[in-house]
Amino acid sequence: MQTAQGPTCICDEGFIGTNCNEQGFDFYRRTQLMPGLADPDILAVSDDLFFLTGTSNALVLPIYQSTDLVNFQVKYTYDPSVSDPMYKYCLIWAPDLSKHGTGYDLYFSAQRVSKGAPCPANGQDVTTFLARASDDNLIFGAPVLVDFGTGAPKGRIAADCNSDGCLKTVRIDSAVVGPENDRWFFYVWFPGGNNIASFPFNSPTAIIANAGPASFPIPSSDENINEAPEVFWRDGQYYFFLSMAFFDSQYAMSYVMAPTIADLTRRRVVRTHSIAQRNSAGKLVQSHGHNSIVMRRRQFFNVFHQGIFDSTGRMTGRSTFKQRLAFRPDGSIQTLNTVDIRWTQLPLYQYSVDVVKRDGSAIGPCVAMNRIGATLGTTYVGVCPDSGNQLVDKGDIVAFRLFYSMNNIWRDFVEAKYDGVSDQLAFYLPGGITKQIVLRWNERITGTKYSLDIRRRDGTWITPCVGDVIIGSNIEYVFDGNCHMAKIFVEPHDITYIRMCSAINNDWARAICGGVPYDGKTIHVSITIP
Repeated sequence: MQTAQGPTCICDEGFIGTNCNEQGFDFYRRTQLMPGLADPDILAVSDDLFFLTGTSNALVLPIYQSTDLVNFQVKYTYDPSVSDPMYKYCLIWAPDLSKHGTGYDLYFSAQRVSKGAPCPANGQDVTTFLARASDDNLIFGAPVLVDFGTGAPKGRIAADCNSDGCLKTVRIDSAVVGPENDRWFFYVWFPGGNNIASFPFNSPTAIIANAGPASFPIPSSDENINEAPEVFWRDGQYYFFLSMAFFDSQYAMSYVMAPTIADLTRRRVVRTHSIAQRNSAGKLVQSHGHNSIVMRRRQFFNVFHQGIFDSTGRMTGRSTFKQRLAFRPDGSIQTLNTVDIRWTQLPLYQYSVDVVKRDGSAIGPCVAMNRIGATLGTTYVGVCPDSGNQLVDKGDIVAFRLFYSMNNIWRDFVEAKYDGVSDQLAFYLPGGITKQIVLRWNERITGTKYSLDIRRRDGTWITPCVGDVIIGSNIEYVFDGNCHMAKIFVEPHDITYIRMCSAINNDWARAICGGVPYDGKTIHVSITIP
């Protein structure tokens, strides 16, 4: 910006300093973008022009515009019932806005009936429609039912499935991803739960099953729901987000990483990004899901809706929020709202955790002794169940305090500074003994299995210490000293080297390993397998 004194910088959100190159206190803070908007989709036209849309009143689709990803104004409200002279639409959900050539494509889920007919209609289910706009004015015309050609997926007005099968029946949550010359279409299909599939626009019969109970074993916590696909690319990796469970239940986000779009399936490791939050009585208080990733000036932001619940655990509303993404050195993403907190052991002691907020105030006990006891860790999920169920986002925390006592006098504590984003934190108590090692390593190709080797202080190796029968294809493991395969117990202080080995198709004769020296004390250890 040019002033009378010369040029001056106007810093983007989260940055401070004369040259806007320092992180401000709000760098990782979660902010509300649009109250009452769910299922958000955001499109970056440039670093200074963004369009945001989502589920509103289920009758129209509002489209908002922003130049800074902070302030949004209504650009246009699309009413397909007005644009279409023949049909009326309702249950209008989960739009996807994408740039296509010089214009824009708008996919959305809805029911469609003839003018004057009741909507919703018996015997119908929601399906997906497409409307197009020719320029940045975003004036969309009458929608059409999606149809990708003979033998390819298409929409269906009636309930049940097309004659080609349920996999080829497009229902909800469409997402167009990839560059203009390699666009892919992701969608959700029924029944028997919600399932995600995809195909390239240039080969629409080459369908890939990405997620869902019809194609993969999924945990019961998913409630047979895998939906809301979102894909973005960064530094040679594609990221595939999906949301699990019912939208008014324990809705949450996970993601898969792979070097190609075609490999983005649940055959790879499914990594947690958020979990629904519950109060001390076990009732839901907040959920997160149906997200859209947007980039501005090489910074990535997660735009998602946040569910709000009353005291009985019943959802009362959803609004759209934004939070900056933070990437670990291996490219994986720090979680939205969890911190794995662990500490060294003081025999006969019990523990309690407080949080310190950016305003200097402390909340304690946040997680009290009656929940933790003598265990050596807890997971902070954004709520303090033992301080009136106060909600405190990770981005608003500057430190955690670990209190320790053997006589129920809670005076002694250690404090660990917190960066507002990391999902791991360790306390090293004076005289404490490390009893657990939290291991994390990189994923190799789809289906790779892993095993753990250790070297003791006397130079002997235990190979394997924990085999692939236990670790499988997971990329995290908490080692508690138990070498299951050798039936030996090894204390962490007796270990000098940790090695993770990997094998494809169980070919352990050609295993590839990576390892690190170990100091006998560090709680969180990351390993790279070449």
